[in-house]
Amino acid sequence: MIPSIGAALAAIISGAALGIASVSVVAAVGIRRAALAIFLIRPACDPLLDTGTGHQEMGLGAVINALIIGLAFLVFLESPVLIGSVILPMWGGFLVSALASVVISPEPIRALRVFFVLASYAAAFALPFGIVRSKEKAMQCLTVAMASSIIPVTYAIVELATWSEMTEGSIRLKSTLTHPNIFAFYLFSLLALTMFMLRSSLISLSARIKPWFVGYLPVIVVLIGLTGTRSAWIGTAIVLITYASIVDRRYLLCLPLVPLVLYIPGVEDRILDILDLGSGNVGYNYTTFNSYTWRNLMWERTLKWLNDNPSLLLGYGLASFRHYLPEFFFSEATKGGNDPHNAYLQIFFEMGIFGLLTFIWIFASLFIKLMRRYSFDKGGVIIMISLLASYLIASYSDNMLDYLAFQWYFWFIMGVICAWNRLESVISGQPADADRWKEAALVPSPEEAPR
Repeated sequence: MIPSIGAALAAIISGAALGIASVSVVAAVGIRRAALAIFLIRPACDPLLDTGTGHQEMGLGAVINALIIGLAFLVFLESPVLIGSVILPMWGGFLVSALASVVISPEPIRALRVFFVLASYAAAFALPFGIVRSKEKAMQCLTVAMASSIIPVTYAIVELATWSEMTEGSIRLKSTLTHPNIFAFYLFSLLALTMFMLRSSLISLSARIKPWFVGYLPVIVVLIGLTGTRSAWIGTAIVLITYASIVDRRYLLCLPLVPLVLYIPGVEDRILDILDLGSGNVGYNYTTFNSYTWRNLMWERTLKWLNDNPSLLLGYGLASFRHYLPEFFFSEATKGGNDPHNAYLQIFFEMGIFGLLTFIWIFASLFIKLMRRYSFDKGGVIIMISLLASYLIASYSDNMLDYLAFQWYFWFIMGVICAWNRLESVISGQPADADRWKEAALVPSPEEAPR
């Protein structure tokens, strides 16, 4: 008991010290520069930040999450009408539902940590609305997102060349991230961003820069293949097919190259694992399950337990799925994972129907925001819509809410594009909440104003 209390106090003290140091840095460099600096280095520092894994620990990652939320709050204080009108209608219901679920959770400390992680996703979306005051600032934000991949991609190439960090003899690259799935979806968001920067009418890349972006696409695709993350493969296929069939049909000429994907190490094995229902690495009662069969069994048991123990409105509390799992799922199969691998089922279980509806509303709101500029930027909007659709499809079979690095960049990229679209609407005189926006969007921030 005493050692645990001492460890908790030490974690609190170290967290407070890190928080004070972070605030000092923000005060020195400014809110916007600090936010962009975090997004620039975050993927390269994932193992370092993933230190607070225990229920009572305060790691550096938690401090960075709190810092992002704090930066978004400071931006809100600068432009309360602007940020409030954008973020609260979109994210407010979901965050209120999550906070209510913290109160009823059987794991309150872990639930509170999960709440702050979810709040950091909303903060990542909100921050660009306080940063993007001009086209140049929007380009700076997107460039930072692209530049954040330099170290992870370089490390992944070195990892492949040295054949290191492979799981059980099969190739699953994770680079500087903590899991191959996180790396895969992070790359997936960069793939969509690269295509956006190539085809959006908002962006005009120079003839010297554009070939580098085009050449980066196959590198990203191959690395996604080497992560062994099948849901990310499906999302990548959706974005590529949409891009080639609607946005730039010249890429249809690459279709004959698709079978070559099977020669990427590990791809064929991961596909055969799904097709062979009797294979896999999860065993129970002399039966072996592959990952999809195991998922289906977990989903069936979860739904049956929910039917017998209904809690429809608010669910059983944030971070409660692992707590109740032993009551309805055999422990021998939890070696396949003790998370539901289905974001919709997880939200329904932990946050009820209210949480699920508000989660869907976030994406409906995002879709509406993107579509407002469809007639002016057809190519860019289609690419972002395909990214959004791929996210929702992947949420059916993966723990998407747990992939913090991907979530930050997905929502930051979407926030930059929505803020840029909103700025363009104001400049062109369109009534996209222009009265609320114009003063905040077109007046330089204090750190940008000439001295």
